Amino acid sequence: MGIRLPLQAVLSYSNATETGAGSVSGGIAVPFTIPQDTDNVVVKFTASIAGTGVSATFQTTDDGGTTWWDVARTSIVSNANSTVTAEWMNLSVTGSDGRSSSVVATGSVIAGPGIGRAGASTLSQLSSNGMPILSPQARLFVIINGNITSAASNSIGATVSANSQSAGRGA
Repeated sequence: MGIRLPLQAVLSYSNATETGAGSVSGGIAVPFTIPQDTDNVVVKFTASIAGTGVSATFQTTDDGGTTWWDVARTSIVSNANSTVTAEWMNLSVTGSDGRSSSVVATGSVIAGPGIGRAGASTLSQLSSNGMPILSPQARLFVIINGNITSAASNSIGATVSANSQSAGRGA
């Protein structure tokens, strides 16, 4: 195994206009592509919203996007200083093999054992099931728990980055 290039962004998501019951069909799906030769994926999730909480789930697919499987989910955050309280997920392409996926929130680390259910939107907050990333197709599934009240300072954002030797970038 060679030394991997620094993290390269494969998704930059920002939403400052969401109000009301934002989660249509349970959430907002944001698809992206992971480059080949990726060892791990890092997700930085931030939110500062009024009226409810929001979380993000990293999902993978084994059938081209017909079925989605949860890999890890952040904790539920609400009206917070998004530059200080970012949620982080470090996801190994190989899953739980000694380099298990982890979710970091306010200094806490929860690592999954690699056993458990992985159906879409079944993971509880601040958890990882240790499932590997199954294909270059992935998505971030943003779950809004209730009605976001209209506020000028509302923001939801995410950056997904990958350690990869591939020259190209994801979608």
